[in-house]
Amino acid sequence: MRAAIVYDPSIIKGGDLFSAEKIYRPINVGLIPVQIISSLYGDDFDIIGVLGQSALDCSRLGLARFSCLKIGFYSTGTRAELLRGSLRYLTAAITCIGSRSPVESLKGTVYHFYESLTLPSLLNIDLADVESIARGTGISFNLFGDSSEDLINRLPSECYFARSALLHFTCAKNVTLDEVYRISKAISTRRTTGPFVSDAPSDQIRMYKRIRLKMGLRVSQTVYLDKSQPRISLTGILFGIKL
Repeated sequence: MRAAIVYDPSIIKGGDLFSAEKIYRPINVGLIPVQIISSLYGDDFDIIGVLGQSALDCSRLGLARFSCLKIGFYSTGTRAELLRGSLRYLTAAITCIGSRSPVESLKGTVYHFYESLTLPSLLNIDLADVESIARGTGISFNLFGDSSEDLINRLPSECYFARSALLHFTCAKNVTLDEVYRISKAISTRRTTGPFVSDAPSDQIRMYKRIRLKMGLRVSQTVYLDKSQPRISLTGILFGIKL
């Protein structure tokens, strides 16, 4: 699979760019400055990520020449109208929850998304999975915990409104499949351990509808003697959330 991320060098440069290239190189994902995207036309990319609005503004003409899957990743706080407008050029536009800048997005959920596609896992998310459900606006998040209840209690409220989801778990060796499926079921069926309260009657109807869900699972080979690392890590990307 050929994968790349388009970025604006005026925003990501120097040490930030060096450290990003260092973590993306082992998973075979290229970081492409906006200035050269047009010259790469004809390359057979399977998926291109676009890092923020400035990267899209500078590369939209070049991106139009590619027919592959194109996903925009935006920092928290990006205006809804910008996300919706970007869908003229992108397949999906995702807000990275908790990321205050493109650099944080690049090193956070964006990295984990590409990692789930490129590194072999016990259960893999593949390109066909992404192509089948990646549409519209949405969010991404990373959660960590020592039990399924930890993660379920901290799921973002947007889980109630998504039409589809990609979930990738990285688990310690002592995590059971039942724990993992408990979390994925809470998302797919809109059921959590706490009550969901909304003043909109339509929300109460939609919350019980199942969503399309694709799941990946990796068992960590690292043994943490100090027990400081969480037992379960989850990267989630939710699509089809109306803004």
